[in-house]
Amino acid sequence: MPLSKLNQRYYQRGMSFWGTLLVLAALLFIGTFVLKSIPAYLEYNSIRTTIKSIAKESSGELNKKEIATAFDRQASIDNIESIQGRDIRIEGGAIVAEYQKVIPLFGNMSILLDFKASSAAK
Repeated sequence: MPLSKLNQRYYQRGMSFWGTLLVLAALLFIGTFVLKSIPAYLEYNSIRTTIKSIAKESSGELNKKEIATAFDRQASIDNIESIQGRDIRIEGGAIVAEYQKVIPLFGNMSILLDFKASSAAK
């Protein structure tokens, strides 16, 4: 057998078809995960911003009913659907909203995200 045929396999580099397919499947799964979770994080940012603005406006006494009403009013503007004003708590002078969001991926697989927004400075 000629020497060039024996050494030819050393010059072949790159991924095989199955390797490429596996990498594409992994990228597709990760991309699906990221794209489906982005709206939940955008909504969390809206909730956090709303809570901080309500706390800033009501710099005096924190009344739960007034805070819930103000939150519901702002939530209808910002299209917040994961939490309502009645779910908000007051802990140590800070407004706190804690909730979970379940995002279906495909089949029986879902993503569970836990969020906790607070008006307290971090």
